[in-house]
Amino acid sequence: MDEPAWWPSGIALSSVKEGLSEGTVRTAFGKLTVWDFEAFLKPDAWNTSRIDGVSWGNWDIEVNTVEVHSMSENGIIVRLNTTHLAFIQPFGVGDDVSRLSRYAPWNEALQGQPLLLPCAGWTVDGNDRILLYPMFEFVSFDAEDSSVLDVAVQMGSIHTSLLAFTTPNTERRWNDRLKAVEDQLKTKTMWRAPHASTTLGLPRIHLSLDSRTVLDGETVFVPLSCSLAESLLCERDRLPSLATLMMLEQQWARTGGFNEQQRKELLDAWSTSVPAAWSSRAALSTVRGGAWVWRYHATLLELAQATAFANETRKNECQRWLKDVSRLQAHLGTLRVWKSGQWVGITGLVVAFFGARLDTFSSEQSLVLAMLSLATVVASNAVYRLKDPKAY
Repeated sequence: MDEPAWWPSGIALSSVKEGLSEGTVRTAFGKLTVWDFEAFLKPDAWNTSRIDGVSWGNWDIEVNTVEVHSMSENGIIVRLNTTHLAFIQPFGVGDDVSRLSRYAPWNEALQGQPLLLPCAGWTVDGNDRILLYPMFEFVSFDAEDSSVLDVAVQMGSIHTSLLAFTTPNTERRWNDRLKAVEDQLKTKTMWRAPHASTTLGLPRIHLSLDSRTVLDGETVFVPLSCSLAESLLCERDRLPSLATLMMLEQQWARTGGFNEQQRKELLDAWSTSVPAAWSSRAALSTVRGGAWVWRYHATLLELAQATAFANETRKNECQRWLKDVSRLQAHLGTLRVWKSGQWVGITGLVVAFFGARLDTFSSEQSLVLAMLSLATVVASNAVYRLKDPKAY
């Protein structure tokens, strides 16, 4: 019997029946909570009170018909009457979506942004089980450049509205995320990045090019819950806007070829709608991680999700991309050698100074050594900057 699309068949060590009856699923990535949602595929369950957890928002509807709209890795979507859509999340993957509606400061900041938030929901033990929306239709993704660039601007605008809620660079936690996924997937790659201080964490909003609709004549995002693989392998971290942009870039790349010029245009479009510091040279510098380490992060998460749902095509695409990482890291290693020239120059300046003070060198010798040392510092920094791989 075929397993439903929402079931992680690639890593599940339990059957669907066992998981729903026991409330947990044993997987190769760890244990996962699951709840038996099948009663909500019929009207009666919607018209009775929910004892567990917290029901929030406007549930003032009498449900007469329930029709399955779609099933995917993101869960089940059902139509209620002809007035509402409900997102049912079978697994415990957090409450990132409901917090955008329930936490008043975030909700107020997001007003007027191209984002459709749920009008009601049911959350149990910190996990969204049901998210309720007024009826809408999904908009299919158009891979035209202009459409994607508009999406990048919209995403930047959403994140900028949350500027007051940013948190400082947490590179240790971000690097721990990479290690957690690398260790589980047994990849042959390893990347740790010293992110710029201007790279700030943001409240998580999981956006997708395939989860959008039209609201008041404008195409807007419908946020998703955290992916199953990420929820199993990673801590619930805040990530910078650039991380989300790279996830959208990866989705765009999956629709066909993707070249350097398109990557540049995407970054340029995004930078027009975010604070300048987020897209500064330091923030995008590859030697500090920049866009490339977040591309790597997006690819690792995509590989983990593809593994969880036994999608061999996506797994192979991710693994092909990862093969190029070692070449980029070899280049960064060479740059670190050039960077060390700066310390050689600084050492020379110190020796020249104290050599002159202690009469070890003549004044002319100290001056020559100081000039050569200064030239070394300038030259090594110039090469270091010049050879820094482009963010695109």
